[in-house]
Amino acid sequence: MRIFYVCQRVPFPPDRGDKITTFNEVKHLSAVGHEVHVFCPGEDAADLGNIPGLLDYAKTATAFPVSPWRARLQALLALLGGGSLSVAAYRQPQLHAAIGEKYRELKPDLFIVYSCNVAQYAEPFPNTPRIMQFAELDSMKWAQYAERSSIPMKWIYRIERRRLFAYETKIAHDFDHALVCTGDEKRDFERLIPGVPVSLVANGVDLEYFRSAGAAKTPGSIAFTGVMDYLPNIDAVEWFAREVLPLVQAKVPGAHFVICGNRPAPAVQRLADRAGVTVTGRVPDVRPYLDSAEVFVGPLRLARGIQNKVLEALAMGLPCVTSVAAWSGTVVPQGEGIVATDDAREFAVHVIRVLQDHGYRAEMAKKARAAAEAHYGWEVQMKALDRVVAEVTAQPVGVH
Repeated sequence: MRIFYVCQRVPFPPDRGDKITTFNEVKHLSAVGHEVHVFCPGEDAADLGNIPGLLDYAKTATAFPVSPWRARLQALLALLGGGSLSVAAYRQPQLHAAIGEKYRELKPDLFIVYSCNVAQYAEPFPNTPRIMQFAELDSMKWAQYAERSSIPMKWIYRIERRRLFAYETKIAHDFDHALVCTGDEKRDFERLIPGVPVSLVANGVDLEYFRSAGAAKTPGSIAFTGVMDYLPNIDAVEWFAREVLPLVQAKVPGAHFVICGNRPAPAVQRLADRAGVTVTGRVPDVRPYLDSAEVFVGPLRLARGIQNKVLEALAMGLPCVTSVAAWSGTVVPQGEGIVATDDAREFAVHVIRVLQDHGYRAEMAKKARAAAEAHYGWEVQMKALDRVVAEVTAQPVGVH
């Protein structure tokens, strides 16, 4: 089957949330015999430079950059004109034209679109089956942002929440099937957009790649990983460094918080001025940082869906202490390698216990790896995707 796969950035290398999912889906679809053509806006020249690596997994890959200034201008015009800012920011006329040309040339059997922001690129082709992979409803993320922001951003986020939800609703009804990544997201979707077929395809983790090498643990080491110019990650590490870490250090003076991730925002960089905080910036491989840590923290207060960083830490056999939102995106019971709370003092108590109790830490580490193996191997998730692809392409287009 010939599949046009549309996503919001070049899905290689798989080094951040959405790229991990899109890369593994492209890889799987090609491996089971489909001819996959990838289309996406590019973040920048470096992103476009990743295309050759992707061609080991896709038949072709077509990307055009959307410059930051152009994205901001398009979002501003959408704000004034009544459209969704997110959708406008991802508009790339050359990519629209390229997809239209390839469509006429190759006549694909199916569109798979990851992220509602780029659904616009499949909208002109209603006569071809289309799967919309929401992962989560992004409009609800903007509602979370509004709750934690002050005017005028509070107003802008509220406007975007309303407009993007209207667009998500339209796309959900226009496309043939919707995908989300957690049970909570599926329940929200069915409540907010009833009458649309929706299936669960969860994220996974590469269980061979993310496997502990048995490195010596650095006493008191606390790890966090993620792209560090992303608001939920910035909010998470600021909260932990300000509200939780001092409580931990009062009981474990040598406790050290390592923030490992690309593009640290100025607010994150300033955290390095605090005692016991290291900000690494971009690293070639996060595994050594996870492997040397005694505990992983995921204090995300602005979180929806599955956090890949949590899955990776579990796979590395690293005990995890997270927010309730970051934990609830998983199917792992509390105590099985992960514990969750939103209270700063309780969060500190959990971290302190892992750092101080060697036996407990070893038990939680073993359970963490077991949980990843039991629930989050990619092959399990891809079987769910295969079932939806077979269902959608077997039925008449537009029949729900």
